[in-house]
Amino acid sequence: MKRWKSILGVLLVFLLGALSGAAICHRFDRQNVEAVLSGRGDATVDLVVRRLSRSLDLDPAQQEQVRAIVTETHRDIVEIRKPVRAQVMATLENSRIRVRAILRPDQQEKFDRIRGGHRRRMGRPE
Repeated sequence: MKRWKSILGVLLVFLLGALSGAAICHRFDRQNVEAVLSGRGDATVDLVVRRLSRSLDLDPAQQEQVRAIVTETHRDIVEIRKPVRAQVMATLENSRIRVRAILRPDQQEKFDRIRGGHRRRMGRPE
C-alpha cells in the first residue's frame, strides 16, 4: 500500500509539472500570436527570424541578414496596406453594427464586452 502511494505521488507531481509547463507554453504562444496579429512589426520579424533560424540552422551572420530583409519587407507591406486600412476598418465596423443589431440586449452587452477585451489585447483604444 505504501509503495502505491509513493508511485501515485510521483505520478501526480509529474502530471502537475507537465500541466504547468503546458499552461506556460500556451500563454507564451498566445502572447506571440496576439503580438503578430496586432501588427507589432518587431514581434512579426522576431517570429519569422526565429522560425527560419531553427528550420535552416542559420548562423548569426545569416540571422542578421534575414532580420534586415524581413524588417524591410514588413515595412513595405505596412506601406502597401495604408491606403486600404481605412476601408477595411469601415467594413469591419459596418459588420459589427449589423451583427449587434440582430442580438438581444443581453447578447449585445456580452458582444460589447468581448469586443472590448479583444481591442484591449490588441492594444487598440475602445
